Amino acid sequence: MILSRLHGLDVEEVEPKKDSKKGYLAGDNPLGKIPALEWQKGQFLFDSPVICEYLDSLSDTPLLPRDNHLHFLNKWQHALGDGLGDAVYNYKQETVRPEALHWNSMILRHETAILQSIETLDKISQWLGDSWTFGNVAIIASLDYASWRAAHINWHERAPNLAQWHAKFVNDPHYKATYGYPDA
Repeated sequence: MILSRLHGLDVEEVEPKKDSKKGYLAGDNPLGKIPALEWQKGQFLFDSPVICEYLDSLSDTPLLPRDNHLHFLNKWQHALGDGLGDAVYNYKQETVRPEALHWNSMILRHETAILQSIETLDKISQWLGDSWTFGNVAIIASLDYASWRAAHINWHERAPNLAQWHAKFVNDPHYKATYGYPDA
């Protein structure tokens, strides 16, 4: 949603269909996951990186550079941000089950991926830039998700350079219009 707002694209948000036992129902996305974007009548794109690249391609001034080196640098950053989000999601799913069903090696695996991603991002934070890029859209969204779903990691304290970089974006109107995590 940040990317669509940065480009001034009018994207209608629709609440996904859910079932209390099955989660999100298949339909727009056969995997039963969000997000999904109807890009042609009755045809849906899914997976955040695919949706972001499609939305970016609609702009006269895309954020994803055409220059080969910068193109893949931005895709690497986007993949790191997206992978951080996946690790947070998987960590949370493992830890919400009853303790007797916890798979401790998987919890450790996902927590390690979160910590290593944050450590890497802290090291490279000075290279992430002060304006929106294709790569840092995913990083910012995933850091916010980590604040919500893996708050115990307290990435702001672990990664002070990254926290300082992230703070440059929180008052941006594109960011504020999309931030929607509950305080809980």
